[in-house]
Amino acid sequence: MGMPLAFYAGMKHRRPLYHSVWIVVLSILSSSALGANTPVSVDVERSTDKAYVVDAAFDVNAPATIAWEVLTDYEGIGRFVSSIRQSTVKQRNGGRVLLEQHGVGRAWIVSLPMHVVLEVREHDQRLLAFRDLCGKSFTTYEGAWEITTIGSVTRVTYRLKADPGGRQPAMLARSAIGGSVRKLLDEVRLEMLARAAR
Repeated sequence: MGMPLAFYAGMKHRRPLYHSVWIVVLSILSSSALGANTPVSVDVERSTDKAYVVDAAFDVNAPATIAWEVLTDYEGIGRFVSSIRQSTVKQRNGGRVLLEQHGVGRAWIVSLPMHVVLEVREHDQRLLAFRDLCGKSFTTYEGAWEITTIGSVTRVTYRLKADPGGRQPAMLARSAIGGSVRKLLDEVRLEMLARAAR
């Protein structure tokens, strides 16, 4: 799920996202263990090229298979992620998915339409790397989701590197981006819990 529209991707090691087992990956967050079903942990920084780099993660009491099912529910994401208005698979070829998404980014009282065409790479039901190909809403938008298992708990990590370019100043605020990412991950985590309980 590119889940874009939730601003994001990135990497602390500043390597091209595609090179770190993917970025989607996020590994990383700091390394202090999060308790199962803990709140989302989000860190937002500004890189030297002015793009925002997001590292986030949460632990959830749901099987890794459920976490993967939710993250790859590309056309159903709008049912549980409030920022997504439309998400359509345009092409699928093996582990490569071309995904077009329309949504709304919000920062305080400002709402802006978002449009991305994501190239998503699926790796071993553990890693989803994505990058925007259209450049309509972001000059840079790439990242990754990664699923790991720690004992009986599933950890989901998320990284994003996003440069909104000339978007309105409110969209550029670190706190606004952090809040948007936190909301995205909270919604994803709740969907994982709901499916695990069925």
